[in-house]
Amino acid sequence: MLVLPLLLLVVMMIFMWRSNKKRQEQQQEMRQQLVPGTEVMTQAGIYGTIVEVDTDNNVATIESGPGTVLRVHSATIVNVVTPTVPDDASALTDDDAALDDNDSLTGAYDEHAGDPYAADSTDADATDAESADLGSTDTDAADDADGKPKL
Repeated sequence: MLVLPLLLLVVMMIFMWRSNKKRQEQQQEMRQQLVPGTEVMTQAGIYGTIVEVDTDNNVATIESGPGTVLRVHSATIVNVVTPTVPDDASALTDDDAALDDNDSLTGAYDEHAGDPYAADSTDADATDAESADLGSTDTDAADDADGKPKL
């Protein structure tokens, strides 16, 4: 009976050792990528570009914005940011279709281009005439003198 708990303890220790080894390898790979020009993120969530790395003192100099330089401990860099680029062109926007809808190249701009619910001025006149022909019901006629509807 004592063998089963000991066996479980040994298996847990093996899994912990393997996961720790993987984590150390990943950290080592990331540290090798820390060269000037690499975009990184710190533990505090600050994004920036590495300007200089001093491996002797474990200090990294990061430029987080134009003219803003931060000196941080190199252990605070937790992530190397890689830009995401789509595999195909389907995720890109179709600028040609947008230009055709608005006729921007010719200088004419239709504010209702692509809006199926927008009506032309001729359509608006026709709908006004149709509503006049149908006869209107005055809702105020069904109200009392004080403006409350009759029940």
